[in-house]
Amino acid sequence: MDFIVHLKSVELFKNIGKYLHMITKIEELLAGKGWETRKRILNEISSRPMTAYELAKKLNLNYSTVKYHLELLERTGLVTHEKDRGNRYLYQQSRNARLLYQLE
Repeated sequence: MDFIVHLKSVELFKNIGKYLHMITKIEELLAGKGWETRKRILNEISSRPMTAYELAKKLNLNYSTVKYHLELLERTGLVTHEKDRGNRYLYQQSRNARLLYQLE
C-alpha cells in the first residue's frame, strides 16, 4: 500500500507544474474582459455539442468572436471538440468546465 501511495505522490509531483500552469491560465481566463461571453458559450454547450456557427447564431455574435473564445476555452481545457461525419467541429464542455461550475 505504501508503495502505491508513493507512486501516486511521485506522479502528482511530476505533473504539478502542468497543474499550476493550468490554474494560472484559468485565472487569466476568468479575470479577462471576455469572461461573460465565454460563460455564455459554456452555458450553451453544457446541454449538447454545437458548432461555432450555431453558437454565433444562437448568441447573436460574430462567428470570428465565437471562434476566438472557443480557442481560448479549448487551450485552458474547458472545451473540447470532435469532428462529426460531415467534418464539422462540434464543441462541448470538458469535465474541467463542469468542475469549475461546481466551484462557483
